[in-house]
Amino acid sequence: MKRTYSCPKCAAVLNPGTKIILRAALGKKKGLFLFSPKPGSYDLIVPEDFGLEKGDQTNFACPVCGADLTSGKGSTWAEIAFSTTPDDKGSVIFSKVYGHHATYFVCGDEIRWYGEHAPASINFWGAGPEGE
Repeated sequence: MKRTYSCPKCAAVLNPGTKIILRAALGKKKGLFLFSPKPGSYDLIVPEDFGLEKGDQTNFACPVCGADLTSGKGSTWAEIAFSTTPDDKGSVIFSKVYGHHATYFVCGDEIRWYGEHAPASINFWGAGPEGE
């Protein structure tokens, strides 16, 4: 089942093809980033001249309406919406720090996390991974 990602402000589809497209800014540098839509995959396509380095915190915006995608969970997180069916929808919260692999899918009371840095970061919901 295909997962559709969208802007939480204007509802524009962010993955019209095989990649998620977001507008990115780091200081004076701006460009479009292409992300893998597969949870836990951190494949990223960036413009060659962007000069992204591990640890850089990039700001993301909707490529359609320009809305800032910074999450209410904190300034180091971005958030977009997702759906697989009209009844299965939620949000995806992911790190804005390049090289920090942490992604959370939030659907109602259920939270699924991906990436080697995710379990240590989940405390902003007030809970840790199962078993802790």
